[in-house]
Amino acid sequence: MNELLNKLIDEKLTKIFADYPDTKDLQELKEELSSDLVASAEDKLTEEVTESEAVTQAFKEFGDIDEVINQVLNETKTDSENQYHKTIHEHNIDIDQDSIRIDNGKVLDINDSGITVNNGKTMRIDENGVKLGNMVINEDGINFNGPKKSSFDHFNANFDDDNYETEVHVESLPMTDVNEFKTDEVNKIDIAYQDATVKILPTAGDKIIIREFMSRSNPDYQVKTELINGTLTIIQGRIPHFLPLRVKVQIMIPNDFAGNIRINNRSGNLQMMDLKNLKDVLINVRSGLIYTHNIELDHLLINANSGKVTLEDVNAKDELTLESRSGVVRLDNVFSSNYNISARSGTIKGIDLGGAGKVWAKSGIIKIDFAKIIGDISVENNSGTVKLSMPTSDSYDFDLEARSGTVKISNVATFKHDVQGLKEGTVGNDPQYNLTVHAKSGTIKVN
Repeated sequence: MNELLNKLIDEKLTKIFADYPDTKDLQELKEELSSDLVASAEDKLTEEVTESEAVTQAFKEFGDIDEVINQVLNETKTDSENQYHKTIHEHNIDIDQDSIRIDNGKVLDINDSGITVNNGKTMRIDENGVKLGNMVINEDGINFNGPKKSSFDHFNANFDDDNYETEVHVESLPMTDVNEFKTDEVNKIDIAYQDATVKILPTAGDKIIIREFMSRSNPDYQVKTELINGTLTIIQGRIPHFLPLRVKVQIMIPNDFAGNIRINNRSGNLQMMDLKNLKDVLINVRSGLIYTHNIELDHLLINANSGKVTLEDVNAKDELTLESRSGVVRLDNVFSSNYNISARSGTIKGIDLGGAGKVWAKSGIIKIDFAKIIGDISVENNSGTVKLSMPTSDSYDFDLEARSGTVKISNVATFKHDVQGLKEGTVGNDPQYNLTVHAKSGTIKVN
């Protein structure tokens, strides 16, 4: 740790925070800022860049710290604190032969170099052009995404002609860290993130690779890993309380990995693709989208609290359990010999759902086109419509009942009971399974 960097950053932060009340929240914010700025300055240190220059660059890249402080104060302050905040922030106007400044140039700065309002965030006029919010007018024309950058401004790679990773998945954030583990030492992967976009992807190599991409380069925020008794634990690093942090992670798993995976992501999207040899996978996402594609495994258990769940080309040979509390469930070419799919609030849509099992919804629409059916099917909807399309050549017994609603079946059938709210009978001459559909309130349609 560079003591001079810490000293310089602490001096700057102390000067900035001196104008604000000494609260617990601001003390915590100051600690987060210090950690973030130290990490940023350390990255900039070279033989040509001194500690002082590195610190100056780190503060410049961070932006307006006063704005962050004000956001924290606005979230926590009482009416009396509001009054105090206004009092200590009366505007200071300085006019001299060099410039006109309001609040030391933070609100307005007019000098020989140009004009800036709100530190250039609202307006900046200088030799490089005119910037109004996100609109920039310069020699390149007019654009609304800020100054144009070279495609290679942030390119940084260590290339080895004899040993390189050809599988590249581009992310919009800079890569901050990479961890690798040999597969022969791992039989279970336990992944836990609090707030991140997580992608589980295949690799042709023989190592598990963890790549993190972040909006802030701080080692404290990076993943923590541990390998004990064959279990690889992957845990998200520290999350700052006040500073915004965006995290994306790619976990590359060898194609031949035949172990178990458990994934917990409190908030953020989860994507799993193109893995064919897994045993058991357990997914828990509290808030965010879940997307799986081209997966083969023995058991798949998904618990989604809020967000859309999409399964495409999934073969859960022994068991598929999916529970969604709020959001759309979409199934496309999914097979399991024993599935249990439930949605408390939302729609369940299925195309080419195969196997056998149960589908349940508390409220919402259930619409499923079945493919190969190998056992009994049970569908229940407390409140909502059920629309099912059965394989045309199948023969099966059916029991369709809507307590308060209408039942319709268009297949040629032999009926035991045929009234508005109840249809019971057989399709075909050699029934192979039972179709049971119940709805407390709503319409049932079987084609």
